[in-house]
Amino acid sequence: MLERRLEKIDYFLVSCVVIVVLCGIFTLYTQESHLPNGLGKWYRQLLYFAVGLLVMYVMSRINYQFLESYAIIIYFTAIALLVLTRIIGYVPDGHSARSWLKIGSFRFQTSEFAKLATVILLGQHLVLQEKGIKNIVTLIIPFAVVLLPMLLIIIQPDFGTAISFVPILIAMLFLGGADILHIASLLLLGGISLCVPMYIAYTKLTLNSALEKHLAVLGKSEILLTLKKAEGKIGNIWAYAEGKKAITKKSLAALKDETNMQAVRRAMDKVILENTNFLYKLLSNTEVMVSIAAILLVLSGILLLLKLSQGSDSLRKFYIPLGVIGISILLSVAVNKKIPFKVYQVERLTAFINPDQFKRGVGYQLNASKTAVGSGQLVGKGFFHAEMTSGRTPYVPESSTDFIFASWAEQTGFFGAVLLLFFLMAIPLRGLQISFESKDRFGSLLAAGIVAMIFFHMFINIGIVIGVLPVTGLPLSFMSYGGSHLVMSMAAVGIIISIKLRKHAN
Repeated sequence: MLERRLEKIDYFLVSCVVIVVLCGIFTLYTQESHLPNGLGKWYRQLLYFAVGLLVMYVMSRINYQFLESYAIIIYFTAIALLVLTRIIGYVPDGHSARSWLKIGSFRFQTSEFAKLATVILLGQHLVLQEKGIKNIVTLIIPFAVVLLPMLLIIIQPDFGTAISFVPILIAMLFLGGADILHIASLLLLGGISLCVPMYIAYTKLTLNSALEKHLAVLGKSEILLTLKKAEGKIGNIWAYAEGKKAITKKSLAALKDETNMQAVRRAMDKVILENTNFLYKLLSNTEVMVSIAAILLVLSGILLLLKLSQGSDSLRKFYIPLGVIGISILLSVAVNKKIPFKVYQVERLTAFINPDQFKRGVGYQLNASKTAVGSGQLVGKGFFHAEMTSGRTPYVPESSTDFIFASWAEQTGFFGAVLLLFFLMAIPLRGLQISFESKDRFGSLLAAGIVAMIFFHMFINIGIVIGVLPVTGLPLSFMSYGGSHLVMSMAAVGIIISIKLRKHAN
Protein backbone atom coordinates (compact mmCIF):
# COMPACT_ATOMS: atom_id res chain seq x y z
CA MET A 1 0.00 0.00 0.00
CA LEU A 2 2.84 2.39 0.94
CA GLU A 3 4.67 1.56 -2.29
CA ARG A 4 1.56 2.33 -4.36
CA ARG A 5 1.11 5.67 -2.58
CA LEU A 6 4.77 6.56 -3.10
CA GLU A 7 4.38 5.82 -6.81
CA LYS A 8 1.55 8.34 -7.04
CA ILE A 9 3.50 11.19 -5.38
CA ASP A 10 4.26 13.88 -7.95
CA TYR A 11 8.05 13.81 -7.74
CA PHE A 12 8.39 16.37 -10.52
CA LEU A 13 6.31 18.93 -8.60
CA VAL A 14 8.10 18.26 -5.33
CA SER A 15 11.51 18.42 -7.02
CA CYS A 16 10.72 21.79 -8.61
CA VAL A 17 9.64 23.20 -5.23
CA VAL A 18 12.77 21.91 -3.49
CA ILE A 19 15.08 23.20 -6.23
CA VAL A 20 13.58 26.72 -6.16
CA VAL A 21 13.68 26.91 -2.35
CA LEU A 22 17.32 25.77 -2.29
CA CYS A 23 18.16 28.36 -4.95
CA GLY A 24 16.64 30.99 -2.68
CA ILE A 25 18.55 29.78 0.37
CA PHE A 26 21.81 29.67 -1.58
CA THR A 27 21.21 33.19 -2.91
CA LEU A 28 20.71 34.42 0.66
CA TYR A 29 23.93 32.66 1.65
CA THR A 30 25.92 34.36 -1.14
CA GLN A 31 24.60 37.73 0.01
CA GLU A 32 25.72 37.19 3.61
CA SER A 33 28.77 34.94 3.37
CA HIS A 34 31.26 37.78 3.88
CA LEU A 35 29.36 39.45 6.73
CA PRO A 36 30.75 38.89 10.26
CA ASN A 37 27.38 38.18 11.89
CA GLY A 38 27.41 34.40 11.78
CA LEU A 39 24.23 32.55 10.85
CA GLY A 40 21.94 34.96 9.06
CA LYS A 41 18.83 34.91 6.91
CA TRP A 42 19.92 31.88 4.90
CA TYR A 43 20.02 29.75 8.05
CA ARG A 44 16.60 30.93 9.23
CA GLN A 45 15.21 30.28 5.75
CA LEU A 46 16.66 26.77 5.93
CA LEU A 47 14.74 26.22 9.18
CA TYR A 48 11.56 27.59 7.57
CA PHE A 49 12.14 25.16 4.70
CA ALA A 50 12.35 22.24 7.12
CA VAL A 51 9.06 23.32 8.71
CA GLY A 52 7.56 23.79 5.24
CA LEU A 53 8.55 20.27 4.19
CA LEU A 54 6.85 18.87 7.28
CA VAL A 55 3.70 20.91 6.67
CA MET A 56 3.66 19.93 2.99
CA TYR A 57 3.91 16.25 3.93
CA VAL A 58 1.13 16.53 6.52
CA MET A 59 -1.18 18.35 4.09
CA SER A 60 -0.52 15.75 1.40
CA ARG A 61 -1.59 12.99 3.82
CA ILE A 62 -4.83 14.77 4.78
CA ASN A 63 -7.76 14.09 2.46
CA TYR A 64 -8.45 17.44 0.79
CA GLN A 65 -12.20 16.72 1.07
CA PHE A 66 -11.77 17.14 4.82
CA LEU A 67 -10.96 20.80 4.10
CA GLU A 68 -14.28 21.14 2.25
CA SER A 69 -16.17 19.95 5.33
CA TYR A 70 -14.51 22.53 7.58
CA ALA A 71 -14.12 25.35 5.04
CA ILE A 72 -16.29 27.85 6.92
CA ILE A 73 -14.44 27.22 10.20
CA ILE A 74 -11.04 27.59 8.52
CA TYR A 75 -12.15 30.83 6.85
CA PHE A 76 -13.52 32.52 9.96
CA THR A 77 -10.46 31.41 11.94
CA ALA A 78 -8.39 33.32 9.37
CA ILE A 79 -10.70 36.35 9.68
CA ALA A 80 -10.39 36.24 13.47
CA LEU A 81 -6.61 36.20 13.16
CA LEU A 82 -6.74 39.23 10.84
CA VAL A 83 -8.91 41.11 13.34
CA LEU A 84 -6.54 40.13 16.14
CA THR A 85 -3.63 41.36 14.03
CA ARG A 86 -5.36 44.71 13.65
CA ILE A 87 -5.75 44.98 17.44
CA ILE A 88 -2.46 43.63 18.81
CA GLY A 89 -0.44 43.14 15.62
CA TYR A 90 3.31 43.51 15.41
CA VAL A 91 5.23 45.81 13.06
CA PRO A 92 8.80 44.50 12.50
CA ASP A 93 11.67 46.88 11.91
CA GLY A 94 11.80 48.09 8.32
CA HIS A 95 8.10 47.48 7.70
CA SER A 96 5.14 49.85 7.75
CA ALA A 97 2.23 47.39 7.94
CA ARG A 98 0.80 45.80 11.09
CA SER A 99 0.67 42.37 9.43
CA TRP A 100 2.25 40.03 11.99
CA LEU A 101 1.15 38.34 15.19
CA LYS A 102 3.93 37.74 17.70
CA ILE A 103 3.90 34.99 20.31
CA GLY A 104 7.14 35.08 22.27
CA SER A 105 9.95 34.90 19.72
CA PHE A 106 7.62 33.36 17.12
CA ARG A 107 5.83 35.60 14.62
CA PHE A 108 3.76 34.95 11.53
CA GLN A 109 1.92 36.93 8.87
CA THR A 110 -1.78 36.19 9.23
CA SER A 111 -2.66 37.43 5.72
CA GLU A 112 -0.81 34.45 4.23
CA PHE A 113 -3.08 31.99 6.06
CA ALA A 114 -6.09 34.09 4.96
CA LYS A 115 -5.24 33.52 1.28
CA LEU A 116 -5.37 29.76 1.61
CA ALA A 117 -8.48 29.86 3.78
CA THR A 118 -10.25 32.01 1.20
CA VAL A 119 -9.37 29.59 -1.61
CA ILE A 120 -10.84 26.69 0.39
CA LEU A 121 -14.13 28.47 1.14
CA LEU A 122 -14.50 29.72 -2.44
CA GLY A 123 -14.03 26.18 -3.70
CA GLN A 124 -16.73 24.86 -1.38
CA HIS A 125 -19.19 27.64 -2.27
CA LEU A 126 -18.73 27.28 -6.03
CA VAL A 127 -19.40 23.54 -5.73
CA LEU A 128 -22.63 24.19 -3.83
CA GLN A 129 -23.73 26.89 -6.33
CA GLU A 130 -22.79 24.98 -9.47
CA LYS A 131 -26.27 25.21 -11.02
CA GLY A 132 -26.76 28.93 -10.35
CA ILE A 133 -23.26 30.11 -11.17
CA LYS A 134 -24.43 31.81 -14.39
CA ASN A 135 -26.64 34.15 -12.36
CA ILE A 136 -24.86 37.39 -11.46
CA VAL A 137 -26.62 37.48 -8.07
CA THR A 138 -24.85 34.22 -7.17
CA LEU A 139 -21.51 36.04 -7.46
CA ILE A 140 -22.31 38.33 -4.52
CA ILE A 141 -21.22 35.77 -1.91
CA PRO A 142 -17.87 34.92 -3.57
CA PHE A 143 -17.09 38.62 -3.81
CA ALA A 144 -18.05 39.12 -0.16
CA VAL A 145 -15.83 36.16 0.83
CA VAL A 146 -12.87 37.84 -0.89
CA LEU A 147 -13.71 41.43 0.05
CA LEU A 148 -13.75 40.84 3.83
CA PRO A 149 -10.10 39.70 4.18
CA MET A 150 -9.04 42.25 1.54
CA LEU A 151 -10.46 45.13 3.61
CA LEU A 152 -8.87 43.83 6.81
CA ILE A 153 -5.50 43.61 5.03
CA ILE A 154 -5.83 47.02 3.34
CA ILE A 155 -6.22 48.75 6.73
CA GLN A 156 -2.98 47.15 8.02
CA PRO A 157 -2.04 48.74 5.47
CA ASP A 158 -0.83 46.13 2.96
CA PHE A 159 -2.33 46.98 -0.43
CA GLY A 160 -0.14 44.54 -2.39
CA THR A 161 -1.20 41.48 -0.40
CA ALA A 162 -4.84 42.56 -0.55
CA ILE A 163 -4.73 42.79 -4.35
CA SER A 164 -3.39 39.21 -4.56
CA PHE A 165 -6.89 37.95 -3.65
CA VAL A 166 -8.34 39.26 -6.93
CA PRO A 167 -6.70 36.79 -9.38
CA ILE A 168 -7.65 33.94 -7.03
CA LEU A 169 -11.30 34.95 -7.28
CA ILE A 170 -11.23 35.52 -11.06
CA ALA A 171 -9.52 32.19 -11.79
CA MET A 172 -11.89 30.21 -9.57
CA LEU A 173 -14.99 31.93 -11.00
CA PHE A 174 -13.81 31.31 -14.56
CA LEU A 175 -13.05 27.61 -13.96
CA GLY A 176 -16.18 27.34 -11.83
CA GLY A 177 -18.31 28.19 -14.87
CA ALA A 178 -19.31 31.79 -14.16
CA ASP A 179 -20.49 33.89 -17.10
CA ILE A 180 -17.44 35.43 -18.77
CA LEU A 181 -19.40 38.64 -19.38
CA HIS A 182 -20.10 38.95 -15.65
CA ILE A 183 -16.43 38.36 -14.79
CA ALA A 184 -15.25 40.89 -17.38
CA SER A 185 -17.81 43.45 -16.20
CA LEU A 186 -16.72 43.11 -12.57
CA LEU A 187 -13.06 43.45 -13.59
CA LEU A 188 -14.01 46.56 -15.49
CA LEU A 189 -15.81 47.88 -12.42
CA GLY A 190 -12.73 47.52 -10.22
CA GLY A 191 -10.33 48.70 -12.90
CA ILE A 192 -12.09 51.96 -13.72
CA SER A 193 -12.99 52.69 -10.08
CA LEU A 194 -9.35 52.51 -8.98
CA CYS A 195 -7.29 53.34 -12.07
CA VAL A 196 -8.98 56.66 -12.87
CA PRO A 197 -8.42 58.23 -9.40
CA MET A 198 -4.92 56.70 -9.29
CA TYR A 199 -4.09 58.35 -12.64
CA ILE A 200 -5.34 61.69 -11.32
CA ALA A 201 -3.29 61.33 -8.13
CA TYR A 202 -0.19 60.35 -10.14
CA THR A 203 -0.55 63.35 -12.44
CA LYS A 204 -0.79 65.69 -9.45
CA LEU A 205 2.45 64.32 -8.01
CA THR A 206 4.23 64.99 -11.30
CA LEU A 207 3.11 68.63 -11.04
CA ASN A 208 4.83 69.27 -7.71
CA SER A 209 7.89 70.91 -9.27
CA ALA A 210 5.74 73.27 -11.35
CA LEU A 211 3.65 74.07 -8.26
CA GLU A 212 6.78 74.94 -6.25
CA LYS A 213 7.98 77.31 -8.98
CA HIS A 214 4.60 79.00 -9.29
CA LEU A 215 4.29 79.54 -5.52
CA ALA A 216 7.81 80.95 -5.49
CA VAL A 217 6.74 83.53 -8.09
CA LEU A 218 3.78 84.42 -5.86
CA GLY A 219 6.07 84.76 -2.84
CA LYS A 220 4.43 81.81 -1.06
CA SER A 221 7.36 79.38 -0.95
CA GLU A 222 7.21 79.19 2.85
CA ILE A 223 3.98 77.15 2.63
CA LEU A 224 5.67 74.22 0.90
CA LEU A 225 8.85 74.66 2.92
CA THR A 226 6.80 74.26 6.09
CA LEU A 227 5.15 71.12 4.71
CA LYS A 228 8.45 69.66 3.56
CA LYS A 229 10.01 70.28 6.97
CA ALA A 230 7.06 68.70 8.80
CA GLU A 231 6.48 65.66 6.57
CA GLY A 232 9.61 65.35 4.43
CA LYS A 233 7.59 65.72 1.22
CA ILE A 234 5.08 68.08 -0.38
CA GLY A 235 2.87 65.48 -2.05
CA ASN A 236 0.19 65.82 0.65
CA ILE A 237 -0.42 69.46 -0.28
CA TRP A 238 -3.04 68.30 -2.81
CA ALA A 239 -4.99 66.36 -0.17
CA TYR A 240 -4.85 69.32 2.24
CA ALA A 241 -5.96 71.82 -0.39
CA GLU A 242 -8.86 69.63 -1.55
CA GLY A 243 -10.06 68.91 1.98
CA LYS A 244 -9.37 65.17 1.77
CA LYS A 245 -6.95 65.35 4.67
CA ALA A 246 -7.40 67.32 7.88
CA ILE A 247 -4.57 69.59 9.06
CA THR A 248 -3.80 68.35 12.57
CA LYS A 249 -0.11 69.14 13.06
CA LYS A 250 0.75 72.40 14.81
CA SER A 251 3.82 72.71 12.58
CA LEU A 252 1.50 73.19 9.59
CA ALA A 253 -0.06 76.41 10.86
CA ALA A 254 0.75 78.12 7.55
CA LEU A 255 -1.71 75.77 5.82
CA LYS A 256 -4.49 76.65 8.24
CA ASP A 257 -4.40 80.25 7.08
CA GLU A 258 -7.25 80.52 4.54
CA THR A 259 -5.45 83.25 2.58
CA ASN A 260 -2.47 80.95 2.09
CA MET A 261 -4.68 78.02 1.14
CA GLN A 262 -6.57 80.09 -1.42
CA ALA A 263 -3.24 81.09 -2.96
CA VAL A 264 -2.27 77.41 -3.12
CA ARG A 265 -5.55 76.49 -4.81
CA ARG A 266 -5.16 79.25 -7.39
CA ALA A 267 -1.62 78.09 -8.10
CA MET A 268 -2.86 74.52 -8.49
CA ASP A 269 -5.55 75.56 -10.97
CA LYS A 270 -3.00 77.45 -13.07
CA VAL A 271 -0.47 74.61 -12.99
CA ILE A 272 -3.14 72.08 -14.00
CA LEU A 273 -4.33 74.32 -16.82
CA GLU A 274 -0.83 74.79 -18.23
CA ASN A 275 0.72 71.36 -17.65
CA THR A 276 -1.96 68.69 -18.12
CA ASN A 277 -3.48 67.06 -21.18
CA PHE A 278 -7.09 66.67 -22.33
CA LEU A 279 -7.46 63.23 -20.73
CA TYR A 280 -6.61 64.51 -17.26
CA LYS A 281 -8.92 67.50 -17.63
CA LEU A 282 -11.76 65.19 -18.70
CA LEU A 283 -11.28 62.56 -15.97
CA SER A 284 -10.87 65.14 -13.19
CA ASN A 285 -13.99 67.12 -14.19
CA THR A 286 -16.70 65.88 -11.82
CA GLU A 287 -19.65 67.39 -13.69
CA VAL A 288 -18.62 65.92 -17.05
CA MET A 289 -17.88 62.48 -15.59
CA VAL A 290 -21.21 62.33 -13.74
CA SER A 291 -23.03 63.39 -16.92
CA ILE A 292 -21.32 60.65 -18.95
CA ALA A 293 -22.19 58.09 -16.26
CA ALA A 294 -25.83 59.21 -16.22
CA ILE A 295 -26.12 58.89 -20.01
CA LEU A 296 -24.63 55.38 -19.93
CA LEU A 297 -26.94 54.28 -17.11
CA VAL A 298 -30.00 55.64 -18.92
CA LEU A 299 -29.00 53.79 -22.11
CA SER A 300 -28.43 50.63 -20.08
CA GLY A 301 -31.86 50.98 -18.47
CA ILE A 302 -33.58 51.47 -21.85
CA LEU A 303 -31.88 48.37 -23.29
CA LEU A 304 -32.82 46.37 -20.19
CA LEU A 305 -36.48 47.37 -20.59
CA LEU A 306 -36.35 46.36 -24.26
CA LYS A 307 -34.88 43.03 -23.27
CA LEU A 308 -37.64 42.43 -20.72
CA SER A 309 -40.37 43.43 -23.15
CA GLN A 310 -39.06 41.34 -26.05
CA GLY A 311 -37.89 38.38 -23.99
CA SER A 312 -34.65 38.33 -26.00
CA ASP A 313 -31.29 37.69 -24.39
CA SER A 314 -29.24 39.23 -27.21
CA LEU A 315 -29.25 42.73 -25.67
CA ARG A 316 -27.45 41.65 -22.48
CA LYS A 317 -24.07 42.05 -24.18
CA PHE A 318 -24.86 45.77 -24.41
CA TYR A 319 -26.82 46.78 -21.30
CA ILE A 320 -24.51 44.98 -18.84
CA PRO A 321 -21.25 46.68 -20.01
CA LEU A 322 -22.94 50.08 -20.34
CA GLY A 323 -24.39 49.82 -16.85
CA VAL A 324 -21.12 48.61 -15.35
CA ILE A 325 -19.11 51.41 -16.99
CA GLY A 326 -21.63 53.98 -15.77
CA ILE A 327 -21.47 52.69 -12.19
CA SER A 328 -17.66 52.46 -12.42
CA ILE A 329 -17.39 56.11 -13.46
CA LEU A 330 -19.56 57.18 -10.52
CA LEU A 331 -17.43 55.10 -8.15
CA SER A 332 -14.24 56.58 -9.59
CA VAL A 333 -15.60 60.09 -8.96
CA ALA A 334 -16.47 59.13 -5.37
CA VAL A 335 -13.04 57.61 -4.75
CA ASN A 336 -11.30 60.63 -6.26
CA LYS A 337 -13.34 63.03 -4.12
CA LYS A 338 -13.32 61.21 -0.80
CA ILE A 339 -10.31 58.88 -0.53
CA PRO A 340 -6.86 60.48 -0.15
CA PHE A 341 -4.28 58.12 -1.63
CA LYS A 342 -1.09 58.18 0.39
CA VAL A 343 1.90 59.52 -1.52
CA TYR A 344 3.88 56.31 -1.11
CA GLN A 345 0.92 54.27 -2.44
CA VAL A 346 0.75 56.37 -5.60
CA GLU A 347 4.52 56.17 -6.05
CA ARG A 348 4.61 52.38 -5.61
CA LEU A 349 1.81 51.76 -8.09
CA THR A 350 2.87 54.26 -10.76
CA ALA A 351 6.65 54.62 -10.51
CA PHE A 352 7.26 51.81 -13.04
CA ILE A 353 5.73 54.03 -15.76
CA ASN A 354 8.47 56.62 -15.32
CA PRO A 355 10.97 55.72 -12.56
CA ASP A 356 12.97 58.91 -13.20
CA GLN A 357 9.97 60.91 -12.01
CA PHE A 358 10.54 59.44 -8.52
CA LYS A 359 14.31 59.28 -8.31
CA ARG A 360 14.18 58.56 -4.60
CA GLY A 361 12.37 55.67 -2.97
CA VAL A 362 10.49 53.39 -5.35
CA GLY A 363 11.90 54.95 -8.52
CA TYR A 364 15.44 54.41 -7.24
CA GLN A 365 14.58 50.83 -6.28
CA LEU A 366 13.23 50.00 -9.74
CA ASN A 367 16.20 51.53 -11.56
CA ALA A 368 18.62 49.73 -9.25
CA SER A 369 16.86 46.41 -9.78
CA LYS A 370 16.87 46.68 -13.57
CA THR A 371 20.55 47.66 -13.50
CA ALA A 372 21.39 44.63 -11.34
CA VAL A 373 19.51 42.24 -13.62
CA GLY A 374 21.15 43.70 -16.73
CA SER A 375 24.62 43.63 -15.17
CA GLY A 376 24.47 39.82 -15.06
CA GLN A 377 24.53 39.74 -18.90
CA LEU A 378 24.58 36.19 -20.34
CA VAL A 379 26.34 34.08 -17.71
CA GLY A 380 26.37 36.35 -14.65
CA LYS A 381 29.13 37.62 -12.42
CA GLY A 382 29.41 34.30 -10.61
CA PHE A 383 28.27 33.23 -7.16
CA PHE A 384 29.66 35.30 -4.27
CA HIS A 385 30.56 38.07 -6.74
CA ALA A 386 27.35 40.10 -6.65
CA GLU A 387 28.16 43.80 -6.37
CA MET A 388 24.69 45.36 -6.29
CA THR A 389 22.59 42.87 -4.30
CA SER A 390 24.84 41.74 -1.46
CA GLY A 391 26.32 43.25 1.67
CA ARG A 392 24.85 44.90 4.73
CA THR A 393 23.34 47.76 2.70
CA PRO A 394 23.04 46.52 -0.91
CA TYR A 395 22.57 48.90 -3.83
CA VAL A 396 19.24 47.15 -4.51
CA PRO A 397 16.98 47.50 -1.43
CA GLU A 398 15.06 44.40 -0.29
CA SER A 399 17.40 42.17 -2.31
CA SER A 400 16.72 39.25 0.03
CA THR A 401 12.92 39.50 -0.12
CA ASP A 402 10.94 41.21 -2.88
CA PHE A 403 13.97 41.66 -5.18
CA ILE A 404 15.77 38.36 -4.65
CA PHE A 405 15.32 37.49 -8.34
CA ALA A 406 17.56 40.47 -9.17
CA SER A 407 20.29 38.97 -6.98
CA TRP A 408 20.01 35.58 -8.69
CA ALA A 409 20.03 37.19 -12.15
CA GLU A 410 23.07 39.32 -11.29
CA GLN A 411 25.05 36.24 -10.25
CA THR A 412 23.86 33.74 -12.87
CA GLY A 413 22.98 35.98 -15.82
CA PHE A 414 20.39 35.38 -18.51
CA PHE A 415 20.94 31.61 -18.65
CA GLY A 416 20.61 31.20 -14.89
CA ALA A 417 17.49 33.37 -14.81
CA VAL A 418 15.84 31.34 -17.58
CA LEU A 419 16.71 28.08 -15.79
CA LEU A 420 15.17 29.35 -12.57
CA LEU A 421 12.07 30.53 -14.46
CA PHE A 422 11.65 27.00 -15.84
CA PHE A 423 11.44 25.49 -12.36
CA LEU A 424 9.30 28.36 -11.07
CA MET A 425 6.71 28.15 -13.85
CA ALA A 426 6.67 24.36 -13.74
CA ILE A 427 5.06 24.50 -10.29
CA PRO A 428 1.80 26.29 -11.23
CA LEU A 429 1.66 24.52 -14.62
CA ARG A 430 1.85 21.11 -12.95
CA GLY A 431 -0.73 22.26 -10.41
CA LEU A 432 -3.05 23.30 -13.25
CA GLN A 433 -2.70 19.88 -14.84
CA ILE A 434 -3.62 18.24 -11.53
CA SER A 435 -6.61 20.57 -11.31
CA PHE A 436 -7.89 19.34 -14.68
CA GLU A 437 -7.28 15.69 -13.68
CA SER A 438 -9.04 15.94 -10.30
CA LYS A 439 -11.75 13.38 -9.64
CA ASP A 440 -14.23 15.96 -8.30
CA ARG A 441 -15.22 19.58 -8.74
CA PHE A 442 -13.99 20.75 -5.34
CA GLY A 443 -10.52 19.31 -5.91
CA SER A 444 -10.36 20.96 -9.33
CA LEU A 445 -11.40 24.39 -8.03
CA LEU A 446 -9.15 24.13 -4.97
CA ALA A 447 -6.09 23.32 -7.08
CA ALA A 448 -6.99 26.10 -9.54
CA GLY A 449 -7.23 28.67 -6.75
CA ILE A 450 -3.86 27.62 -5.35
CA VAL A 451 -2.30 27.77 -8.82
CA ALA A 452 -3.69 31.29 -9.35
CA MET A 453 -2.27 32.40 -6.00
CA ILE A 454 1.21 31.00 -6.68
CA PHE A 455 1.38 32.13 -10.31
CA PHE A 456 0.23 35.66 -9.49
CA HIS A 457 3.03 36.05 -6.92
CA MET A 458 5.61 34.82 -9.42
CA PHE A 459 4.33 36.87 -12.35
CA ILE A 460 3.97 40.12 -10.42
CA ASN A 461 7.25 39.78 -8.50
CA ILE A 462 9.37 39.13 -11.58
CA GLY A 463 7.50 41.85 -13.48
CA ILE A 464 8.38 44.30 -10.70
CA VAL A 465 12.04 43.27 -10.68
CA ILE A 466 12.45 43.89 -14.41
CA GLY A 467 10.50 47.15 -14.18
CA VAL A 468 7.34 46.43 -16.17
CA LEU A 469 4.80 46.21 -13.32
CA PRO A 470 3.99 48.39 -10.28
CA VAL A 471 5.72 47.72 -6.97
CA THR A 472 3.26 45.88 -4.74
CA GLY A 473 5.53 44.27 -2.15
CA LEU A 474 4.69 40.68 -3.11
CA PRO A 475 7.38 38.04 -2.45
CA LEU A 476 8.62 35.55 -5.02
CA SER A 477 6.99 32.28 -3.98
CA PHE A 478 9.38 29.60 -2.64
CA MET A 479 12.40 31.87 -3.05
CA SER A 480 12.03 35.18 -1.18
CA TYR A 481 13.15 35.32 2.43
CA GLY A 482 10.28 34.96 4.90
CA GLY A 483 8.80 32.05 6.82
CA SER A 484 5.08 32.81 6.62
CA HIS A 485 4.83 32.88 2.83
CA LEU A 486 7.20 29.94 2.36
CA VAL A 487 5.35 27.67 4.79
CA MET A 488 1.96 28.72 3.36
CA SER A 489 3.12 28.08 -0.21
CA MET A 490 4.47 24.64 0.70
CA ALA A 491 1.24 23.82 2.56
CA ALA A 492 -0.63 24.78 -0.63
CA VAL A 493 1.58 22.42 -2.67
CA GLY A 494 0.83 19.72 -0.11
CA ILE A 495 -2.90 20.17 -0.81
CA ILE A 496 -2.25 19.86 -4.56
CA ILE A 497 -0.35 16.62 -3.92
CA SER A 498 -3.28 15.38 -1.83
CA ILE A 499 -5.60 16.03 -4.79
CA LYS A 500 -3.22 14.15 -7.08
CA LEU A 501 -2.91 11.18 -4.70
CA ARG A 502 -6.67 10.74 -4.46
CA LYS A 503 -7.72 11.24 -8.06
CA HIS A 504 -8.13 7.49 -8.53
CA ALA A 505 -9.79 6.87 -5.15
CA ASN A 506 -13.38 5.72 -4.97
